Amino acid sequence: MKKNFIFIFSCLLFIFSVTACKNNSEIQNSNTSNGDELTNKTRIKKEKELLLVSFTILEDIVRNIVGDEFKVESITKPGMEVHGYQVTPSDLVRGSKAIIFIQNGFGFELWADKFVSNLNVEKITIANNLEPMFISEDIYKGKPNPHAWISPKRGILYVDILLEELSNLDPENREKFKKNAQSFKNKIQKIDEDFSLFLNTLPKSKRYLVSCEGAFSYLTNDYGLKEAYLWPVNAESQITPKRMAKVINLVNEKQIPAVFCESTVNSESQESVAKETGAFFGGNLYVDSLSKKNGPAESYLEMLEYNLGIIKNGFNASLKN
Repeated sequence: MKKNFIFIFSCLLFIFSVTACKNNSEIQNSNTSNGDELTNKTRIKKEKELLLVSFTILEDIVRNIVGDEFKVESITKPGMEVHGYQVTPSDLVRGSKAIIFIQNGFGFELWADKFVSNLNVEKITIANNLEPMFISEDIYKGKPNPHAWISPKRGILYVDILLEELSNLDPENREKFKKNAQSFKNKIQKIDEDFSLFLNTLPKSKRYLVSCEGAFSYLTNDYGLKEAYLWPVNAESQITPKRMAKVINLVNEKQIPAVFCESTVNSESQESVAKETGAFFGGNLYVDSLSKKNGPAESYLEMLEYNLGIIKNGFNASLKN
C-alpha cells in the first residue's frame, strides 16, 4: 500500500513538472514571438524609405499618390523662394538618406543639379515628360516657363507622370498608387470644371490675367485667358518705369477689371498699377510654395482653390463696381 502511494505520487509529480515546463516554454516562446513582432514593426517604421522633393507643392502631390508607403519631405519650406535656394549641410544629410530626388525641372531649381551631384541618389524630373511653354521676352526669351503646376489641367499631368515613375519605383504598390492618384485627379478635375464654368460667364474682352510675375502662362493658355505681367519669370529686380507704363497702358486700353500679385514678392508695384488705372487689386496668388501652417494654401488642392477663388473674386468685385 505504501509502495503504491509512493508510485502514484511520483507520477503526479512528473506530470506536474512536464506541464509546468511546457507552460513556461510556451510563455517564453510567446514573449519571444511578440517581441520579434514588435521589433519587426518598429524596424519597418524606422526604415520607411525617404522620397526627397525640391519644393512643397511637389511634396504634397507625391504624398497624395504614395500615401503612407514612403516618407516624403521637401528641401524648401513653405513660403520660401525656390529658384535661388541655398542648399544647407542638413539638406545634404537628408539627401544621403533618400532613395530618390524629385524635381520640377525647366530651370526652376537652379541649385538641384549640383545638389544631386553630391549624392548617390536617383532623380525624377517632371519636365522630361511635360511639354513646355517658352518665355517670350528679355534675357529669358526662349527658355521654358517652369510653373506648369499652376494650371489644374497641367496638375493632372503631374499626377500621371509621377504615378508612372513611382509605380516603377515600387511595383508592388502600383494598384494602391493608381487608386490614390485617381482620387486625387478627380478632385483637381472638379476645380478645373468650376473655373471653366466661371470663365464662360465672363465677357471675352475682360479675360486678362495681369500679375506681377509672368508665371501664369500655362493657366492662361489652358483657359483661354490673355496674360500680362510686370516682369518675366524670377526677375522682380528688373522691373522698370517702362514696364510699369506698358502694363498701365494695357489695363487702361483694354479696361482690364482686376490685377494680381504673388505671395512671395512685394505687391507694391502692382498696387500702384491698380491705383493709376482704377482697376481692382485682387490680392496675392500662390506660385512657388504652399502657405505655412494654418494658411489658406496648405495643400496643392487648397492652393488651386485659393488662387482661382482670388481670381474669380477679383473679377466679380470689379464688375460690380
